[in-house]
Amino acid sequence: MRRRQFINLLVAAAIWPLAAGAQPAPPSPVCGTIGVQVHPMTTAFAQSLGMTEPYGAIFGRPRPGSAAAKAGIERYDVVTAIEGVPLRSWRDFAPAIARMAPRTVVHLTTWRSRQSTQTRVIVGSANCADSATKAR
Repeated sequence: MRRRQFINLLVAAAIWPLAAGAQPAPPSPVCGTIGVQVHPMTTAFAQSLGMTEPYGAIFGRPRPGSAAAKAGIERYDVVTAIEGVPLRSWRDFAPAIARMAPRTVVHLTTWRSRQSTQTRVIVGSANCADSATKAR
């Protein structure tokens, strides 16, 4: 008899919110991501790369399989512009990418081996709550 009461209790707990008119939780909002963290640019690092100004953001190592890895982004590449708009502060990168819809094609201007190149990246998706504490 106790087993039946326990099962009834479980069923009641499962259906009670529905009977009470509770709505299921809405899905978490989705943010854009490319799967790489960014770090602040320093004057010394910019000079070591042959850059004339210390602006942009330094890429960390891309997560394996991420949009950044698929696009060929490497650790210590420097992103200097997003869609042709100069990136003056490293803090601007994550919010700019997060605002983009998944599967958006974004063109990043990057600096590697003392030259500027254009990198095409297809934005991935992440849970906005998770990505609020991480750079993209």
